[in-house]
Amino acid sequence: MTAKEYLEQLITLDKEISRKQQRLVTLRDIVMNTTPAYEEEVVQHSRILNPFENIMAKIIDLDREINEDIDRLVDLKAEVWEQLDRLSDERLKRILWLKYAEMKTWNYIAADVNITRRHAIRLHKLGLDEFEKNFKI
Repeated sequence: MTAKEYLEQLITLDKEISRKQQRLVTLRDIVMNTTPAYEEEVVQHSRILNPFENIMAKIIDLDREINEDIDRLVDLKAEVWEQLDRLSDERLKRILWLKYAEMKTWNYIAADVNITRRHAIRLHKLGLDEFEKNFKI
């Protein structure tokens, strides 16, 4: 795994969490607009979930998945920060952190570090090279 692939795990996981959260919002909207169907005088039958219960089960499962993913993201960010903290140049650390952990644009990164956009991209490449040399991923 390259340094870039390692750091891009942060972006991938963050986007996956966002997709799941959007799906959760959609499912909750469906539940809020659904009226449960109550059957009259059911004597005995096998337990089959009605559509409302099915959606609620999906919401519970998805909510649990999101929480597990958030835990993994927090752990990964801590791990990445420890590794970035070993880089010698503070600007390289900052650029890599902003790009991968905070998913900032090149214009934002350049302004934050007080350099040009082009120079930020060059320093990003240098940061990845140093990161890869110093750390076995």
